Amino acid sequence: MSRSCVLAIDAGSSGCRALVFDLQGTIISSAYQKWIYDTPAEISPLGKQFDPTSFWHIICQLISEAISKSAVAPSDIVAVSTASQRQGVVFLDRDGNELYAGPNTDLRALVEGFSIDSEFGSDIHRITGHIPSFLFTPAKLRWFKTNHPRIYEQIATVLSINNWIIYRLCGKYVAELSSAADTGLVDIWEAGWSSQLLRMLDLPQKICPEIVTAGTCVGEVTSATAVQTGLAPGTLVVIGGADTQCGLLGMGVKDQAQIGIVAGWSASIQMVTTRPIIDSGGRIWSGCHVLPGRWILESNATESGGAYGWLKRLLYEDEASNARKDPYAIMDQLAEEASPGADGVLAFIGPRIMDMTRLKPSLGGFVFPVTPSVTGIERKHLVRAALENLCFAFKANCAQLEEVSQLKTEMVSIGGGLAQSRSLVPMLSDILGLSVTCFEIPEVTSCGVAMCATVGAGVYPNLGAAATAMRPKSKVVEPDQKNSQQYMKYYDRWMRTSRWLENLIEEIG
Repeated sequence: MSRSCVLAIDAGSSGCRALVFDLQGTIISSAYQKWIYDTPAEISPLGKQFDPTSFWHIICQLISEAISKSAVAPSDIVAVSTASQRQGVVFLDRDGNELYAGPNTDLRALVEGFSIDSEFGSDIHRITGHIPSFLFTPAKLRWFKTNHPRIYEQIATVLSINNWIIYRLCGKYVAELSSAADTGLVDIWEAGWSSQLLRMLDLPQKICPEIVTAGTCVGEVTSATAVQTGLAPGTLVVIGGADTQCGLLGMGVKDQAQIGIVAGWSASIQMVTTRPIIDSGGRIWSGCHVLPGRWILESNATESGGAYGWLKRLLYEDEASNARKDPYAIMDQLAEEASPGADGVLAFIGPRIMDMTRLKPSLGGFVFPVTPSVTGIERKHLVRAALENLCFAFKANCAQLEEVSQLKTEMVSIGGGLAQSRSLVPMLSDILGLSVTCFEIPEVTSCGVAMCATVGAGVYPNLGAAATAMRPKSKVVEPDQKNSQQYMKYYDRWMRTSRWLENLIEEIG
């Protein structure tokens, strides 16, 4: 018996996954592969780029693998949709050939970005909600204009990575608002390309494709793409959105003052608003949700799961591998053996409070009472302190969102790989003093992409209805009042030490 499904493609910062979902939001199969970026000598050490032909080949392989694992007939996949890392971008010539493809970690345009901000920074921040410019598309375009003018003259279309995948699937040049807003070329007040910004930066309007709403069917899988991927020719191609905003959709975070944390390698902490709100201090970002009439305010904790993964490799990888145990499960168990506050140990190993006006290195590590032989500091204290570091940083960023928005948080949801820690979510609830919703599966972004696909296929009338019907199984974790009271002083101590470390690096250089 046939079973209608959709396929979701999630092209993240570290790798890509393809997943087959049924129409109720259950994952049937998935395939994943890490990316490898290139750093040619010309842009070393900060620049990165990728070979679009190689990446497209990986995406095709993953689609084929996911379909094969699902045992679903390609003809039963009614639609395909995509999400991708933000700020990543692809430049095409007029024939659709890729001239440049770069991830969100490509920092080749530092000089050009600083030059743009010195001249237009306040206007750019007011219009786009984003700063500094070296992270975004205008600075990369200026880099090509300065360093490779012949390539620059050939640029005909600018696409975020998820919209480039859409182009590869069906041959259409389109953009979706949430991902376009993270190119640094969108007026978030008007929810469209900024003609003022394009004039200001001397950029041609023609490079910006039509913007459509997430969940819109924009074409069909071509015959050539069908051969490459195993999808059926004519499968509907539906535009998705930016990965973190698709994550919000997947968690059902859609109403004002709700906060969603998509916690993977980094941790994007976003509050939904019903109008654009710009931080006058320039510390945090504003953008667009995938949902029409919704915006987001973002205070990003930066490297989070990446930092915790570093600690895992440092302390447990060989040991756990030899014992054939999951090192993260071992770490959860040890964290639970230590008391709140980790007996005075504080960690500063990655996550921090977002401040885009202060882009300086900071000191970090573990701070604990000495001597260890007397205080009895063990691995369990380091692990618990690292998890508390994550939660303290998440709380500080949530507080910053409340400060800028002047809204009181209505709900907190967390998804992503890091949220699978059985210790982290209860700890976060205790530290926030709020109930926290978490999910049975980590792939909340992919769920959001699948929701977009079903709307484009006409299964659900809109994204809100799809989110209600397809939201993954969740549970609400309530705070332990005793722990919450204790954590108030531990959080204050972490904040004061964090500020001291920021000042210390300026003193010692």
